[in-house]
Amino acid sequence: MKKEIKTNAMRILDNLNISYEHVDYDLDGEFTSAVDIAKKTNEDVNIVYKTLATISKDKEVFVFVIPAADSIDFKKASKVCGVKSLSILHLKDLKKTVGYERGATTALAMKKDYPVVVDIKAKDFDIIKVSAGKIGHGLKLNPDDFIKATKGKYADICQEN
Repeated sequence: MKKEIKTNAMRILDNLNISYEHVDYDLDGEFTSAVDIAKKTNEDVNIVYKTLATISKDKEVFVFVIPAADSIDFKKASKVCGVKSLSILHLKDLKKTVGYERGATTALAMKKDYPVVVDIKAKDFDIIKVSAGKIGHGLKLNPDDFIKATKGKYADICQEN
């Protein structure tokens, strides 16, 4: 029998009495894009969200959670955070800064309580799917519950298609 995985993200949701569904999928331990994960798991790509860690010129970290197929609009994101500009946190700094490796990053249970912004499109769905903090593991939960758990907020932060 396979041992049940329990990530720190799941523990936080459990402690907050927030319901979620743990989903696991075989990725051979390798990074795969959120769009590829949606295809592999037969999920609607619109409900699968990816987590992006960014950094300002003043070294402030901000976390954005956006639809898998979308791209962040750095101008909008900077404005929402009240900073002049943002860039993606360099891959070499990701794990030591937020506590997660590429492909496993989640806004839940980061090393520090960084500001979290979820794209406004999440409000259109009853359920979104985010990383559980370990490659090959995801969480399906209500976006409002995700906002509550991350102390985040909604904003329009994606590029127009």
